[in-house]
This record gives sequence, structure tokens and C-alpha cells, in this order.
Amino acid sequence: MKSLIVKNNIRIDASVTRVWEVLTKPEYIRKWDKLPENFGDFQIHPMTVIEWPGYSTLRVIELAINKKLKYSLYVPAWNDESITDIGYTYTLSVDDDGHTWLGVEIGDFAILSEGIKYYDASVTFGETASQKIKALAEKRPIAL
Repeated sequence: MKSLIVKNNIRIDASVTRVWEVLTKPEYIRKWDKLPENFGDFQIHPMTVIEWPGYSTLRVIELAINKKLKYSLYVPAWNDESITDIGYTYTLSVDDDGHTWLGVEIGDFAILSEGIKYYDASVTFGETASQKIKALAEKRPIAL
């Protein structure tokens, strides 16, 4: 079976800690992804569950500060509660020249009967989110 995993890698001219902020603070997440209206402003942590009732749930299943953030995705419309290995993984690394790299992996949608539909939507999301995360992380701090 062919895998349906969206993969993006993008170089960001900002520190790993700055990119991590953009990945984990709701004030930034809201600028590159959707959050439920009632989510609040708590930074993403190992027990975070982001729920859109009746639509989908994201659960943090792995969190290594400044390195990796992984969510599992559950969608009730899939009618199969055993599907828990589809998710979003954000990986941060620094190359030998000191550049920060963000890797985004979404999927694997191959286990779904309509997997290609979810894959196609995720290709767009992955590209758009990566660009927005890059832009947010590269902005200079605003002096107060």
C-alpha cells in the first residue's frame, strides 16, 4: 500500500526557541492554524487535547521542547476509534551552519477509504502553515 504522508521542510531564519514559541503558544497558533474558540491561551504541553466537538480531536502524544511536537488526529467521521496513528508532527533541527529547519509531517492517510481527499487537503495546509510559521518566527520582536 502506498503511503499518503505530507512532508515539508523549511529553513527559518530564527532561533529554535523562537520557532518553538510559534508552534506552541496559542497567540501564534491562531495565526497559522485554527483553534477552538474556547481553547484559551495556555501553551501546548504534554497533556494538551484540542477538541472541535463532533468534528475532530488533536492530542499531544509526544513533546520534546525545542525539538518535536506530535499530535494524533481523531475524526469521528472515520467511524473507527482504532485509527490513532494519523497525526501531525513538527520537528525542529539546526544544521551545521546554524540554520533552523522545521519539518512538518502529516498522515499517513493511506489507511482511510477516502485517504486521498484528506491527503490533498493536508498538502495545502502543510505548505501554507509552514510559510506562516516561518513568517511569524522571522518577525523581529516588537518593542513595548
